[in-house]
Amino acid sequence: MQQLINNDTPDEVVPCLLIPVQGGRIILPNVTVAEIIPNVEPVKKDNMPEWLLGKIEWRGIDIPLVSYEDFSGQKLSIGTQELRIAVINSPNGESGKLRFFAIVVQGIPSLVKLEEPAIQENQNTVLQRGQKMAVTLETGYAVIPDLDMIEHAILAEDWQ
Repeated sequence: MQQLINNDTPDEVVPCLLIPVQGGRIILPNVTVAEIIPNVEPVKKDNMPEWLLGKIEWRGIDIPLVSYEDFSGQKLSIGTQELRIAVINSPNGESGKLRFFAIVVQGIPSLVKLEEPAIQENQNTVLQRGQKMAVTLETGYAVIPDLDMIEHAILAEDWQ
């Protein structure tokens, strides 16, 4: 019987997506991102915070669309790159309250395979709201977003 697992691959290799956002890049494990889709105009609701852009339909369900830059307090102008949307699996989505949410991204994410030694915490960076950790990778800098915080903030709003 053929082995299904390649034992030559170290256990600590994590496939990740390096996702461009205004003012930098975020990095997430590949399994966290359900899909990258073309940009769509969200349906907006009155009295929502700036960072909550509205809701979009994805695979027959309504999901909230977040501006990560606004959420983390980075007031930046609209980028010149092609906008896309990353559909994120909510960290606590199994509870059924919010299974998915979406983040506006700039351009096309890159697939990278990271080993633990390739990730170094950048302790010189002052973290903003929604940022769990700043890291230095072999390919440059990135931020690990705090998806739990974003999910809880969405649930605190009346986004539907």
